[in-house]
Amino acid sequence: MTDNETYRAELIGPNVIGNNEIVELPYVNGAYQDLVELTFEAAGTTSVRTWALGEGTVEPIAYNFVGEVDATPPNVDN
Repeated sequence: MTDNETYRAELIGPNVIGNNEIVELPYVNGAYQDLVELTFEAAGTTSVRTWALGEGTVEPIAYNFVGEVDATPPNVDN
């Protein structure tokens, strides 16, 4: 790698949140991170999006969208 503590990564897909966004990530034990998770809020709902390390060795390193989990519990009256 390099002497830097961070590297540039590009989050790819699926829509506006995180699509083609460039972020700085820290190396983990001198290597690229395998997974990146970002938490965000939209319309009063908290969600977690996950990207997996893609192929490529030139910065920004590509991370492909894997999935999204809605972290807000449902509000259902019984």
